[in-house]
Amino acid sequence: MAVSDMLNSYTTIANREDLSDVIADLFADDVPFFAMAQKIKADATTHEWTADSLNAASTTGVIEGASLTYTKPGLRTRHKNYTHIRLRNWEVTHTQQAVKTAGVKNDVKRELMKAMKELLTDYDKIFLNSAQTSAGSTAAGRVARGIQSAIISNSAVGTGTGNSANIDLTEANVNNLLQQIWDNGGDPRVLFCGGYQKRVISNNFTAKTGFTFNVEASARTAINNINQYEGSFGTLDIIPDRQHMTRRITIVTPGLVRVAVLRDIEEYVGAKTSSSIKGWVEAEMTLNWGNEKAHAKHTNLQITGTL
Repeated sequence: MAVSDMLNSYTTIANREDLSDVIADLFADDVPFFAMAQKIKADATTHEWTADSLNAASTTGVIEGASLTYTKPGLRTRHKNYTHIRLRNWEVTHTQQAVKTAGVKNDVKRELMKAMKELLTDYDKIFLNSAQTSAGSTAAGRVARGIQSAIISNSAVGTGTGNSANIDLTEANVNNLLQQIWDNGGDPRVLFCGGYQKRVISNNFTAKTGFTFNVEASARTAINNINQYEGSFGTLDIIPDRQHMTRRITIVTPGLVRVAVLRDIEEYVGAKTSSSIKGWVEAEMTLNWGNEKAHAKHTNLQITGTL
């Protein structure tokens, strides 16, 4: 009998589809910078704080019985940042809620879950960014200053903005930045970077903690990774962050990085204006970097080439 005479899957129209109930979610929702920062309360759209430092050490001898001359103490500095509003919304029709869907029991709950994850990645990117702060207006929203913009004192930079003017990240430059922070009284403990700079560190830095290329030949396992860097100024956690600017790194003193929350993430229900279910999540917060001298940045780095 010829195949064309048989009952076969090519011509039969009633075969059910094979659509898996497993959804291949690709959610890059880890937010290490945002997660590391201590959360504090903000009470206004303009969040302010003060920073202080000690006078330089002195070795001058004091004459016995000398009359004191009083000097003006060093003044505290005042800093501010504006709260940044972000929201993520969704709309699902009543029909879509009613039909049977592969892998999803409730589309509204799923869209809510995705919106909350997206909102956190938004804030992670905002606080790592180089954007200048803005008070906003009736025509434009307030913009929070990111830590890359806040850092002024401790920095290393390539020779320009074009790719040919960028430089490779080097262990020497990282140690120079660590010393600058340490000299200013900071305690650098975390380095944030993008994926390429993480590879540069893992391949090229020498002061490695828990590092080896070969682990038991029979297992055929090779490790080329640095999660911690043991340098002259202590142990530095190396943390890749997908929201970090690719041509930069950020080194921070963790105890001085805070997120000031005016309105925490909250779910809202939209008005009934169509045959659908509407909603959004919204928050308002800003970055408090403490004293910018406790942190450092390196800009204009290469993101291509041989590692």
